[in-house]
Amino acid sequence: MFDESFFVAVSFFTCIGAFIYFKLPGKVMQALDDKSAEIAKELDDAKALRAEAQKVLADYEEQRKQAEVQAEKIIAEAKIIAEKTAAESRDAMQAAMERRTKQAEENIVRAQESLEKEVRAAITALAVDAATHLVANGLSDDTAQKLVDDNISELADRLN
Repeated sequence: MFDESFFVAVSFFTCIGAFIYFKLPGKVMQALDDKSAEIAKELDDAKALRAEAQKVLADYEEQRKQAEVQAEKIIAEAKIIAEKTAAESRDAMQAAMERRTKQAEENIVRAQESLEKEVRAAITALAVDAATHLVANGLSDDTAQKLVDDNISELADRLN
């Protein structure tokens, strides 16, 4: 009557009874539920961290874009300033060259006027000396007229 199957059955029911008496299925279920809740919490935390990381990444991307825009504006302003400075420098150099050219032209005109005065003074002195010499030597009117005509024709060649 009590064979091995009986003892196996009694052992099985005793184990099941012990599990139920000590409430092991509830504890196992509670442990599994706790572990499941912990995993769910970790997943929620991971999702929150991921969302936060995406938000930080988006903020950094926005800051990078703003920095690029600002850098482009700075470069554009620098180009404008450089072009303006170059134009001002060209204008200043042009004005300086015009002033120097005008001064040189004025110096040339003054030198020409001075030279013309000196030549006129020399011609006048020469004419006075010639007239004095002619008067002293007593030249005839025809010879005097011829000398005056020759000097007048040579005067044009001398001035050029």
